[in-house]
Amino acid sequence: MKNSKINPPSDKMPIVRIAPVCNGKIYVVPRRPDGVKTPRLDLPIEERVEHFSPNSEKSIRKIKEKYHLHLHTSATPRFSVQYKSEAHNGSTVYLYILPLKSEDEIHFHEGEFVSSEDIAENATLYSKNLQKEGDLLGMAAELWEEFYE
Repeated sequence: MKNSKINPPSDKMPIVRIAPVCNGKIYVVPRRPDGVKTPRLDLPIEERVEHFSPNSEKSIRKIKEKYHLHLHTSATPRFSVQYKSEAHNGSTVYLYILPLKSEDEIHFHEGEFVSSEDIAENATLYSKNLQKEGDLLGMAAELWEEFYE
């Protein structure tokens, strides 16, 4: 099938990123972007999606379900922001926040919680997208308890 706006090439498909937050911190894991030898810390959940709407709860639930072995929460990711990613050839990124009640609700190999200050102070350790998202995620992490009220 030819590439078009209906069926974009895979490197131009929208990307959904889900940021788990708890206790004022953001959960990250080491990931190796294409062409990079040294792993960078990044969000644990990132999926390319062929057709996506930020208002589609069904789509976001499907993505969350894919990671059910790592997530032990009933919380639903909440849409935060949409932007164009230079790190992904101009693809549209949909960033979601996943508020966790406790840090025990998530576990990925080598995962850890970090602050937005950690990201800003040690930028070379983090992915380009996470550097761009850092301040926004820091604010969301600080307000994480309000997602439950």
